[in-house]
Amino acid sequence: MKVEIVTRRDGQEAIVEYDYQLRGEDEKPMVLDVLLQAQATEIPDLAYRYGCRARNCGVCTVDVNDKPRVACRAIARDGDRISPMATLPALSDLVVRRDGVARQMRGRMANAGQGNDLNVEAPDDYHALTACIECYACLDKCPMHARNFDGGLPGDMPAGTAPDPAKGYRWGNPFSLLKLQINRLDPLTSETGKGAALDHAVELGLDACVGCKGCKCGVGIDLMGKVVRDMVAAAGDRLPAADSSD
Repeated sequence: MKVEIVTRRDGQEAIVEYDYQLRGEDEKPMVLDVLLQAQATEIPDLAYRYGCRARNCGVCTVDVNDKPRVACRAIARDGDRISPMATLPALSDLVVRRDGVARQMRGRMANAGQGNDLNVEAPDDYHALTACIECYACLDKCPMHARNFDGGLPGDMPAGTAPDPAKGYRWGNPFSLLKLQINRLDPLTSETGKGAALDHAVELGLDACVGCKGCKCGVGIDLMGKVVRDMVAAAGDRLPAADSSD
């Protein structure tokens, strides 16, 4: 089974053709299996990440045929092209810089709580959102996140124009909205804290979600139904109306 692996080093991109050796006629290898074998055989210096068994799920996400996929869950097929996530800056080969998203949330998740009452049960939607593995697949085609790169992608930006991830991205994304929505749904968050979470969502560019066709989660969380629509409705006239011509 032949695949293409896109490598990026010193700002240069190359495509390496790799012939994966099936371990049985019925094997359906995951993308991560392909990367592991490629590194063990023909590409010993291939850089990629995975956190299986280390409670660091989500970091193995790569693009497969230009769509984000969690490598340990996505079945590899003949002719696939495996590349680093296009929505985040590539560091080396398939490794991307992820810290800009986390840094963005610093100071925005403070809980103005009402104590630690273990007898208070959170709603079902709260528990559904905690299934997030921080794979950041939801950044794909997100108009809010794209604002960080002037509407383009990290790899396409001229030198000096991309934002500095060390400072946290100015504009948000479905993941940051999900984290803020968890704050809003937490029964231990005060009304002040819930209001602050919505304020942060508006500040991070919630208006980009008005009229958006939707975002997709790598593990199947209903981001539009359980996060975006609720926040847009709560923000009300603080956001522009959707263009009815779309």
